[in-house]
Amino acid sequence: MTKIVLPSLQQAPSANYSSRHGARIDLLVWHETAGSYAGSIAWLRNPRAEASAHLVIREDGGEATQLVPLAEKAWHAAYYNPRSVGVEHANVTSKGYATEHQLLVSARVFGWLCLHLGVPPRFARGGNGRGVCRHLDLGALGGGHTQCGPGDRAWERFLTLLHEEIVRGGYREHWAT
Repeated sequence: MTKIVLPSLQQAPSANYSSRHGARIDLLVWHETAGSYAGSIAWLRNPRAEASAHLVIREDGGEATQLVPLAEKAWHAAYYNPRSVGVEHANVTSKGYATEHQLLVSARVFGWLCLHLGVPPRFARGGNGRGVCRHLDLGALGGGHTQCGPGDRAWERFLTLLHEEIVRGGYREHWAT
């Protein structure tokens, strides 16, 4: 099996962000787009969207784009924006991720974020406590997206993959800013 690595990271700054006003990051939120990688990046950079994310992972997992610096507040999960980092997964399938490789790369990316930001790799159901969750887990306070992210079985598998990536380690110190 091929060792999963962090994808190459492109920078495409979005105007759709604001200050965290000192809030500590303690939540990582899984999102899925309703379109292609390039189209999603273009939309999340468009001021009319009034939405953004910190990162977007391409369908094949071979590349990611950072739209908002991690220290700033992206506009992706309403009430949870000040304390969270949003990671979009380019996708047009009903399973919450586009390809198996994208899922594996996402576990690696979330592992890096957990270690880099000091967020525990635990399921923060409903956005309660520190950890990781899907956008759909956040309910009305997260913007009311009920179909965003992998189903429960795939989510449990993702959490297992995330733990495996953290145990595997070997992360580079710098990747996203």
